[in-house]
Amino acid sequence: VGSNELTSTIPSSFANLESLKYLVLESNSLNGTVDVLESMKNLTVLLIRSNSFSGALPDGLFSGTSDNIVVDIGDNKFTDELPASFANMSN
Repeated sequence: VGSNELTSTIPSSFANLESLKYLVLESNSLNGTVDVLESMKNLTVLLIRSNSFSGALPDGLFSGTSDNIVVDIGDNKFTDELPASFANMSN
């Protein structure tokens, strides 16, 4: 649902989407933290560029998959270092 002028935060009910593989929310006006992503252990595509997300990325993000992972988190307001799980990623 990228580029749809969505506003608000990622709903807490997204935590129930544990089997979700692709999340595309780029180029909206979403804000708040992305803590809800922690439960998405099968996530392999995360495109959330150009929103106003803040805080830190969850420590367990991408820890449940060894698949190829696509990530674009640029143009947000994240304030912490990348999670340790990112260290295991290759190009």
